[in-house]
Amino acid sequence: MTQYRDITIPYTAEEIAHVLETCKTFKSFDGNSIGTADFEIFGETLRHKRTPEQLQAYIDYFDMNLGGRLALKDIEGVMNTQSTIRAHAAWYAEICDPNKNGVISKDEFENIYRLMSVQWPKVAGKSFDDFVREADSNKSSDVDIKEFINWLDELMK
Repeated sequence: MTQYRDITIPYTAEEIAHVLETCKTFKSFDGNSIGTADFEIFGETLRHKRTPEQLQAYIDYFDMNLGGRLALKDIEGVMNTQSTIRAHAAWYAEICDPNKNGVISKDEFENIYRLMSVQWPKVAGKSFDDFVREADSNKSSDVDIKEFINWLDELMK
C-alpha cells in the first residue's frame, strides 16, 4: 500500500533526484519531458494522493494547454517550492499565464479553473467576476500575477 506524502513538507535533494531519474524511465519520456500518459505513475512516484477527477483535470489541462507534456525542469522547480500554498499558487500563476503578459485574463482563469477547483474545493463555485472582485486589490479591473498568488494564498487559509 502506498504511503502518501504530506505536500507541505519540502522535498529533499535526494527525493528530487530520485523522481527525476524515475521520470526518465517512463515510456513517454522524450529526453526533456514526460507526457500525460504517464501522469498517474508520476503521481505515484511523487506519492501524491489524487482522486481520479484531480488526475483527469491535470491531464486535460496539460493536453489542452501545454502540448500534453511536463518538462523535467518544471518538475524540479515545483518540487523545490511545493512546501507552502503560496509556493503552489506561484506555480499555478506561472501556468495560468501562458502568454506571460503578467495578467490573468478571463480565458486564462477559466482555462485553469477546473484544475484549481478539483485541487482546492474552496475555489469551486468562483466565477471570473468573483475572482476579479476578490483578487483585484488595486482595483485596476485586471488581476496581475501577484494579486492572483495573494488571492489563492488567502483563500486557502
